[in-house]
Amino acid sequence: MALLPPMKLSDDDKLEVLRRLDQFRKWNSLEEKRYCLVCASIITGRRIQIIGGTRGTGPLRMICPTDGCHSIPMDWVRPTDEVLANMSVLQSNNGSDPL
Repeated sequence: MALLPPMKLSDDDKLEVLRRLDQFRKWNSLEEKRYCLVCASIITGRRIQIIGGTRGTGPLRMICPTDGCHSIPMDWVRPTDEVLANMSVLQSNNGSDPL
């Protein structure tokens, strides 16, 4: 099943949608960054995709902009030094540990 194309919104409208739909973290600007725990990418509010809507395409929702990643706001954390260090250690362990 193909995903819906992202909506095109003005900066003000997109920031308002981010604030309304992300119940986990506050957005102050579209330049704020989040770390996606699913795909290990740093994303900005400007790049986050808004899909869905009122034309029979389901509820309005946000997904990660990274190709192949369909994570949602609960999967995104602020990229603090501690978070990035922990994820780096986990990725190093996974890369050197044979299955």
